[in-house]
Amino acid sequence: MEKNSLNDHYLDLRGFVCPLNFVKCCLALENLSLNQVLKVDLDIGEAETTVMEGLKEKGYQVKISEKDSKMISLLISSDQE
Repeated sequence: MEKNSLNDHYLDLRGFVCPLNFVKCCLALENLSLNQVLKVDLDIGEAETTVMEGLKEKGYQVKISEKDSKMISLLISSDQE
C-alpha cells in the first residue's frame, strides 16, 4: 500500500478476528511517535466496534477515513503525552 502525507504506517486487518486485530493495532501504535498516524483497514461489524472503542479507551484519537458496506478505514493517532 502506498504511503501518503496523511498516514505514516498502514495495517490491512481485513479478515482478522477479534481481538487479534485490536492487539495488532496496539502493537503497531506502540512504535509510533506522537505526531505519526496509523491507517488501519478493518471489516465492518465486530472488528470495527472492538478496535474503535478499545483504542478510544486507551486514549487514542480515532477518525473514520472511509467506510462502505464491507470495510472501514481508520486514521489513528496518539493523544497521549
